[in-house]
Amino acid sequence: MKPCCFFIASIVFAAILYGDETIWLEAERFENPGGWSADSQFIDQMGSTYLLATGIGKPVADAVTTFQVDEPGEYKLWLRTKDWYPSHHPGRFTVILDGKELSTVYGASGQTGWQWEQVETVKLDAGKHELRLHDLTGYYGRCDAVVLSKKTDWKPLPGNRPITLNISEQATFDVVVVGGGLAGCTAAVAAARNGASVALIQDRPVLGGNASTEVLVPPVGLWSAGAPPNDANETGLIEEYRTAGKQRTEEGKLYSSRLLRWVKNESKLKLFLNTRAVGVSMNSDGTRIEEIKAVDTIRGLQTRFRGAQFIDCTGDGNLGASAGAEFRHGKESFDQHQEPWAPQEQTRLTMGSGIKFATGFAKEPKHFKGEAWMYQFPTCESIPKNRHPRFTTTNVEWQWIIELGGMRDTIQDAEEIRDDLLRLNLGLWDHLKNHCQEHGTDGGNQRHAASDTSDQRERVVLSGAEAPSRPTVLPFAEMLWLGHVAGKRESRRLIGDYVLSQNDIGSQELFPDRVAFGGWVCDDHYSEGFFHDGQPGLHHDHPEAAFPRQYFSIPLRTLYSKNVPNLWMAGRNLSATHLGLSNTRVMLTNALLGHAVGTASAIAVQKKVGPRELCEKYIGDVQQQLLKEGSYLIDLPGKDPNDLARTAKLTASSEEADYPVSKIVDGFSRLNGKDPSSWKPLVDAETPHGVEFSWENPVKFNIVQIAFQTKTQAPKTFSLQIFKDGDWADVFRLEDNRHRRLVLPVGDVETTRFRFTEFQAAAVCEIRIYDEPKEIVESAQRAFDNMRLPDVGPFFPWETGDEEYSHLMPPPEEAKLGLFFFAAEADAVGDWTESTWGNVYFGNGSYHDGNDGKGSRTLTFRPGAKMSGDEPKKFEVRFAYVSTDNRASNVPIIVKHVGGEEKIVVDEKKKPAGDERFLSLGTWTFDKKSFVRIENAATNGFVSVDALLFVP
Repeated sequence: MKPCCFFIASIVFAAILYGDETIWLEAERFENPGGWSADSQFIDQMGSTYLLATGIGKPVADAVTTFQVDEPGEYKLWLRTKDWYPSHHPGRFTVILDGKELSTVYGASGQTGWQWEQVETVKLDAGKHELRLHDLTGYYGRCDAVVLSKKTDWKPLPGNRPITLNISEQATFDVVVVGGGLAGCTAAVAAARNGASVALIQDRPVLGGNASTEVLVPPVGLWSAGAPPNDANETGLIEEYRTAGKQRTEEGKLYSSRLLRWVKNESKLKLFLNTRAVGVSMNSDGTRIEEIKAVDTIRGLQTRFRGAQFIDCTGDGNLGASAGAEFRHGKESFDQHQEPWAPQEQTRLTMGSGIKFATGFAKEPKHFKGEAWMYQFPTCESIPKNRHPRFTTTNVEWQWIIELGGMRDTIQDAEEIRDDLLRLNLGLWDHLKNHCQEHGTDGGNQRHAASDTSDQRERVVLSGAEAPSRPTVLPFAEMLWLGHVAGKRESRRLIGDYVLSQNDIGSQELFPDRVAFGGWVCDDHYSEGFFHDGQPGLHHDHPEAAFPRQYFSIPLRTLYSKNVPNLWMAGRNLSATHLGLSNTRVMLTNALLGHAVGTASAIAVQKKVGPRELCEKYIGDVQQQLLKEGSYLIDLPGKDPNDLARTAKLTASSEEADYPVSKIVDGFSRLNGKDPSSWKPLVDAETPHGVEFSWENPVKFNIVQIAFQTKTQAPKTFSLQIFKDGDWADVFRLEDNRHRRLVLPVGDVETTRFRFTEFQAAAVCEIRIYDEPKEIVESAQRAFDNMRLPDVGPFFPWETGDEEYSHLMPPPEEAKLGLFFFAAEADAVGDWTESTWGNVYFGNGSYHDGNDGKGSRTLTFRPGAKMSGDEPKKFEVRFAYVSTDNRASNVPIIVKHVGGEEKIVVDEKKKPAGDERFLSLGTWTFDKKSFVRIENAATNGFVSVDALLFVP
């Protein structure tokens, strides 16, 4: 067996004896980490998990552990630390031993990189002792290990780090998935549902990757702006956990909890959190992976995972690189693929990485002192053009512009890139808090929420030692959270039998082995990131090759290694050029790739073949199974002979001309091109609407799959019925449906007549009917039950449950006139997008309906919630919205008042008269039951809602 590894970690228990007179304390194994965070993201580069003081300028609670001394005497004290910014030493801390603070200040060596510091000698009696890491700054001090040695000549060297003796039993699975982002989780569940035993290995304490609560990047895929209203975007297994994909923080916060619940629901899937794959063992000729070596990032236990198929969803391609898989890193030259945006010369440059921060308002003024080691932005003009930060309290999605690292090696320099991002984010916060002349604007290009802070708008000077050197712009604002786990856009790309390029995205070739699709935009971020001179994001100088919202197929040949015959990959490490990656790297697309390789790998296990042979011989089986599971393969219909619906005679209660009932069994479960591929009853036909399936002879089935046009257009109530004893009887009924696609166990049914009924004239794309084995029925029931569970918080890492911070901006000056409501305070029905576009808005941003889901979205404001007393009161109602040319000219507003109900129609293309902030709707008398409801029914453009003001 030939070992091949990219790093063999030696992480041990909190205290072990090394030799006879040396005690080794691993920091991540301290009994109580206090306010320090265990940071394992750089194991490959620095050798271990370490403790990081994540206090945002406030010293964190001590990390504490105890240890036993058997040999009393004098011990040299060594710490492995890092002065992460040597010219200023921001991360300083001390050691407290048995209650006494030692004199040495660590994290201040002035040296670069990780160092062993030995400057103390301590006298220890036999017995139990306590050791504390005592943070002095709250600014990312770090400690890897503490060593106490009686040996005067002992020095820590790379070769004498102790290795754990606690190796667990070997675990064997059909499929081993490494990486717990959207791609990895979807791959693991897909493989498990197709009968494979699966291990999912994730090196973090949470799932989600860049979408996790550690990073908080809201997943996107097929950008929803401008999409046809009947386009379901990404479909398949992803529909069991996905959100709308509109790049909103409110969506991103849900993924870690949803994915954990989802993967734990699979009986054939075993999850290993805090487990880092650190190497592989190959077979005797060095071509196939036989097992993965992994280590628990906290406890140090090592595990070997054997498998038949391995899937690399690490993002960085770590598993593939360790197995010797061919990969690329950087930008190809134009000569290699003739891509429109490719540079003339090949480079190692990439897109950068990012971290995010969150802010809020406290009840008392809060001081933040900018430090010299932070990036300095004393004026708005000192910030690169189009990069000015915004002050918001719930939205962090705009922070994608805070990007660095593309000019460095995003793998080898990962820790330094993350540290540079800490300096940048803190510098931007210092600017917003203490220096911003425009209260968060960008040279007049963007008016941000901080300009609407009314009583916070005045500048105050704090007193005493806390007083800054200049007035504080936002005295009550405070940074609540700053992420320390970096979200990467690009690193290694493993090479398969095909390399997807920018030209493939533009040509829209339908590959015969297509197993997924994309449609984001060629979004090649400039390597200079935040400091690029010009617009951020894609190539604004040549936008014609961006190919926005242009669906393209992705072949299976890009999802397995060309030279490691049992290695698959899914996510941003797929086989693509730098520019091909610029489109496919977004997370909802990655989830589709994960679904494809998960299903394919399980079929490969069943067929006892490798990825290449599966692609050559059984691609039809893979594609038809993916279609059965709800995936969309452009212009490829499902043709499953086991689907009983295909053998039935279909009769509809009614049908619109372009929506015949035959579309239910045409093999497409969603919009295909311009064809809605769905049956739709006549809106004014008698209810209930329905479709009947009939067979000449009785058929047996236990599963019904149903797919509606979109989630927002799906009926809230529907039933599935069989004809029994001369009448129709329900075998399934749902009163509060919230999903587009459902796989429904209906019990053991035998009948010649079956029908679907609904009371809303909703389009149905597909109904499939199956007689499935018991284990598939049980899996479907678990999946359905899981989809129905509510999301339970807290979700954000800064949420503590106390009431100190407000998630909404303080009301603006206009609120002094009456009862003020932000859009976020309305009772919302349907999907509303929070937007920071435009020159004027209140709070964290205005809301709009996305010009979608017409008739299904409302915002209801209830003045009674803020009225004092129970007596009716008369108010003038003023409406604020963000006006532009794409707004609706016929926005309906329903006013329910004491005297009755009125409807007002507003033309949002026109700005309000006068101060251009509010439009007066009229004056009415309101009580506790009154409301003002803004609707989007039959509107001819985007409906914008910013605020509502009730003036006595």
